[in-house]
Amino acid sequence: MSGEFETLWPSSAVPPVLASSEVHVWRVQVPAIGTEPTVWSGLLTPEERARVERKRMPADRQRELTSRAVQRQLLGGYLGVRPEAVAFATEQRGKPVLAGAAPGDRLEFNLSHSGDWSLLAFVWNHPVGADIERWRELERDDLVRQYFASAEQSEWAGIPLEGRRAAFFAGWTRKEAYLKALGVGLMKPLDSFAVRMAPDAPAALLSCLDDPAAVSRWRIDAFTPAENYSAAVAVSSEVTTIRCFTLAF
Repeated sequence: MSGEFETLWPSSAVPPVLASSEVHVWRVQVPAIGTEPTVWSGLLTPEERARVERKRMPADRQRELTSRAVQRQLLGGYLGVRPEAVAFATEQRGKPVLAGAAPGDRLEFNLSHSGDWSLLAFVWNHPVGADIERWRELERDDLVRQYFASAEQSEWAGIPLEGRRAAFFAGWTRKEAYLKALGVGLMKPLDSFAVRMAPDAPAALLSCLDDPAAVSRWRIDAFTPAENYSAAVAVSSEVTTIRCFTLAF
């Protein structure tokens, strides 16, 4: 792992204090099968373990186990409770939240995983969405043409061919993070809002057809969590600080 990643994503085994103006973003590398902490399986509920076991491929099971165990571990650290005591509920559209949290005192979180990495985001009292994607070959031109907003298509047309793989996953993760923060998933059409596509430009929500004021209410931040990966987090513009960490275990 390069020094650059170690600097931008310092390692920690426990979460630091999460201020009300901060969002904490954690990257977690999925360990090789058989090398994960032995306590992980015990942190999960029977239902969660069953979901892990339903994954057909060993790599998928390992990724699911890692994501669920680490989510509990970090939530427990922020809340000051045992990880296995963390209780979840589901909002109307299926977004997981903490059960029993008092209004105005809720730790919001979101999880994504792809390839060898998981990404988790945590913030107090603001919706948050996180997405990570491993670069892979897709019909990028077709996907942009069919599903992306016209402003994104115009920006895409000006991106050199050699930069389009990075640009596609930059745009995709930014769009996914925003949808996950809203808690609507793909119920909201991908072409109903636009994000900045260029991976080297500051990430941003550029427009939203059904909510023009969203541009000022939301911030989108982009990350490079590992080589050949893109990631993004969407959160309220009231959040002023984003801190990134690598989970050590």
